[in-house]
Amino acid sequence: MKTIKTIKTMKPMKTISKVFLLIIMSVMLSCSSDSDDDPIPQGDYVNGYFIVNEGNFATGIGTLSFVNNDGTVVPDVYQTVNSEPMGNTLQSMYFYNDNAYLVLNGSHKIIVTNRYTMEKIATIEGTEINNPRFFVAIDNKGYVSNWGDGTDATDDFITVINLETNTVESTIPIGEGPEKMLINDAKLYVNLKGGFNQNNQVVIIDTTNNTEMSSLTVGGVPNSIEIDKNNDIWVLCRGNYAGTDTAGRLVRIKDDAVFVNFDFGMTEHPEHLSINTAKDVFYYNLNGKVFSQSIVTSPSEEISGFDGSYYGMTIKEDKLYTLNAGNFTSEGILKIFDLNTDETQTITTGIIPNFVVFQ
Repeated sequence: MKTIKTIKTMKPMKTISKVFLLIIMSVMLSCSSDSDDDPIPQGDYVNGYFIVNEGNFATGIGTLSFVNNDGTVVPDVYQTVNSEPMGNTLQSMYFYNDNAYLVLNGSHKIIVTNRYTMEKIATIEGTEINNPRFFVAIDNKGYVSNWGDGTDATDDFITVINLETNTVESTIPIGEGPEKMLINDAKLYVNLKGGFNQNNQVVIIDTTNNTEMSSLTVGGVPNSIEIDKNNDIWVLCRGNYAGTDTAGRLVRIKDDAVFVNFDFGMTEHPEHLSINTAKDVFYYNLNGKVFSQSIVTSPSEEISGFDGSYYGMTIKEDKLYTLNAGNFTSEGILKIFDLNTDETQTITTGIIPNFVVFQ
């Protein structure tokens, strides 16, 4: 008889099990490493957006409302978290890394908070923060537009802030009425709206050495500045309507040269330019109507059903967020229009809502 040998399989199974275990451990370590490199933000204000409410000028307190993605609204977030009012006239809000920068025009200060928890980190104030308006940042440097004394056309400036220490490094003298700003390719573009007077310039500052490079004439009272996916910069100019009336204008800045896209009528004063970069379409508000226009074609088209004289307006993911300040002494309204459907959503805000800021 032949002897039949039994083939044992236990050792190979143990080897396979060990290999399998090593693979699992490797995947777990990889996931752990990825998590360490890109931690998930923690806080009560991660998923949603903020509404910036100025509050009554000179006498009121600015507030922040937060709208969760599920639609629930948390009013007066800053005071709830920090047990103190933030100050007078919350002009604007800006995110940079994990921080939020709250610009208090009436209180002449910048409050720095964690953007996800809203816990206060620092307050930046002093003579170098005077009638602050807007904030942008690059390379751990913050830039704040300041009117100074609104009745003095010669004392306006940009404040440069070290964002690692939250201290002022320097100031840059500038023309009257610096307002909204934009940074592109290490250059700071500043709308000169004119303060209590009128201006018609966009100033370009080199952020590598904080010196003025050039000044571009755009149109009377530039109130909006946006950038499209081609790195072309769009400036909407309201035009003068106090004293000598001048027409509004839409211009495009390409390679730091100005091209007039459209001149409005003499009594037409457009505001609140916002670009949907995914669809190459921008929107603005004019005479109680909302208009849209492709960045590559003209003319503009009125969007029916979106009527309203808005204090603020912005577009995000096919939804138009419009802010109505009402009588400017009581709560305002945020109305959200879905551009793909007829659906709208209405949310009560604080006093004088001016901006929606998305997390």
